[in-house]
Amino acid sequence: MERLRVLTAALSSRATGKPPPVNKSPIEGQPPGLLCARNFRYEDSPHPSAYLRVQGLTYESYDIHWHPKITSIMTATMLSRFHAQFTPLPASSNDKEGIREKTYFMDWPILTDKYFTFVSSTEFVMSRAMYDNNLCKSPVDMKLSLGYIGNSSLAVVNDFYACSDVQKPSAPLWTNTVQLVAVDKTTRKPAKLPDWYQSKYKGRGCRSKGLIIRAFERPAVTYAHPSVVQYSECGNYKHATWVAYVGWAIDALHAALLLQNSTVLTSYSSYSHAATPGDSPNVRARAALKGISKDIVARGLHKLHLIFLNECLQGEYVETHLWQEDGEEKELVYFSVVKDGKDMCQMKMWFFNDASSQEGKHL
Repeated sequence: MERLRVLTAALSSRATGKPPPVNKSPIEGQPPGLLCARNFRYEDSPHPSAYLRVQGLTYESYDIHWHPKITSIMTATMLSRFHAQFTPLPASSNDKEGIREKTYFMDWPILTDKYFTFVSSTEFVMSRAMYDNNLCKSPVDMKLSLGYIGNSSLAVVNDFYACSDVQKPSAPLWTNTVQLVAVDKTTRKPAKLPDWYQSKYKGRGCRSKGLIIRAFERPAVTYAHPSVVQYSECGNYKHATWVAYVGWAIDALHAALLLQNSTVLTSYSSYSHAATPGDSPNVRARAALKGISKDIVARGLHKLHLIFLNECLQGEYVETHLWQEDGEEKELVYFSVVKDGKDMCQMKMWFFNDASSQEGKHL
C-alpha cells in the first residue's frame, strides 16, 4: 500500500514495554554532503523535535516566474525529513537525554522493523516570504516535530525557516504536516502502533489531533488533463510518487488557464477529455474554472491539501480533473487524479488573495 513511498513502520508490542535493539539506518554511511546537512540536534521538550540546517532550494527549484515550485518544496521536505529520521542523534543529544548510543528521532528505525507506514494525507502551507526573491532560501533551517500519536497512525510536522543572523530573526518559509498510517508488512492491513511506542510518545505531540483531510465528490463538469505515468515519476516501489500527482495537477491547471483564455484550439485539443466540436477543451476549461486566473496563480501557492486513495503504476493512463465550486473563494481549486474512472488522489490548492498579508502565519 505504498502510495507515495514506503518509508516507516511500527513494531509489534512487547510485554516488557521496552523497544528491541536498533537496526542499521537505511541512510547510515551515506556522505553527509548529500544534503549539505549540518547543525543536527535534538530536543525532547516540550515536544520531541529534531533541528537541522539543509541545502534548501536550488536553481532548478524555481519556475519561469521565479516562484519556488511546490514539487521542489516537496522533494526538499522529504529528503530533509528522511535525514532527521534515519540519522543517529548527535552524541551531545544522547548525553543530555541520558539515553543509549545510536538513538534516533522518535525511534524511527525501530518503528520500521515490522510494519510499513504510508502517507494517507498531507498539508503544505507556504508563507509570503517564500515568494520574496530578496530572501535567501538556500540553506534553510528545519524543525521536525512529533505532531500526534493515534492508535494506528501518527503525524509529524516539518517547519522550514530562512537562516537567521544576528540582526534579523529567521523568517518562516513553509510547513508540512504528514499523516502516516501503520500497515502490517505481512497482512498489508492497517495495524495498531506498538504499546511501548504509544506509551513513550502518545500525548507529547504539538497537535491536539491528527491531520484529517476528507475525500470529496468529483462533479460532472471538469477540465481533464491526460498523463501517462512515467519511469521518472515513480519511486523505489514503482508507484507514482507524491510529487508526480502534484506535478500533474500544476500542469493541468496551467493547461486549463491557457485554454480558458484562448479562442483558438491548441495542441491540447487533440487529446483532452471530451474534445468534441460541441464540448471542446476550451469550453470545458471555462465551465470548470469559476474565478481562478493567471494573475491569482501568479501571487503564489499558499496551501495544498492531498489525500491518497489508491496508487498508480508506471505506464498507466491517468486524467487529472480540476474544477472550482460555486460560491467558494476564487483562489481555491479542486483536483482529482482519476484512473479507470476511479479517484486515485485528491487535492485542494489555495492561492494567495489580496488580503493575505500575514506573512509566515499558517492557516
